[in-house]
Amino acid sequence: MKSEHSIGLNNIRINVDVPYEVRHWAKQLGVSNEQLRAAIEQVGPFAYAVCLHLKDRIHPDNSWYPRAEINP
Repeated sequence: MKSEHSIGLNNIRINVDVPYEVRHWAKQLGVSNEQLRAAIEQVGPFAYAVCLHLKDRIHPDNSWYPRAEINP
């Protein structure tokens, strides 16, 4: 089942070439800039894929914590 939150995140790209985007997303997800960059390197720039990849590092109470997997 797709949630509205996950559908929206599936369309958001994180641009690692824009420093404020890296800082923003790292802060939102509760990870370091380096962890975020490594995740993007592994799974690509789409926010939901990054959230799924970092799921074990994101606190479950965080609003960005992936609630359901989606099929692109």
